[in-house]
Amino acid sequence: AEIKHGRVAMAGFVGYCLQSNGVSFPWNLQAPVFGAGTAGLDTISFADIAAAGGPADQWDALPTLAKVQILLGVGFLEMWGETSVALELDGQKHYVRGGKPGYYPKFGDRFPHPVPLNLWDPFGFTKNMSEERKEKALIA
Repeated sequence: AEIKHGRVAMAGFVGYCLQSNGVSFPWNLQAPVFGAGTAGLDTISFADIAAAGGPADQWDALPTLAKVQILLGVGFLEMWGETSVALELDGQKHYVRGGKPGYYPKFGDRFPHPVPLNLWDPFGFTKNMSEERKEKALIA
């Protein structure tokens, strides 16, 4: 759990630094979509959220549905990473039962829509590594 949460903390720190320096996506967070019953929806850009202040103020400026979507997404990722069934589909065990620390199960063709990258090795850097080298990389 320390490896996974350490990775999340590092990504969160980078995000905090970017937000604190006013870096944001150039498109809209929400906007009316023609024909989708969203005519009364206010347009909110990522720049509007960034202008709210620091990262805590930006969280407060997010619409409630955006916060719910973030929490459900993170909750799903946490559930998928801890589920023994998902790990067993990859031939792995949970890390407290002798599995690899830091391993995250693949998404692959297990969902109704394609998920192109897995979170363990999204760009396939370790596919040609020996098992000994992979073990050393996990420890480092």
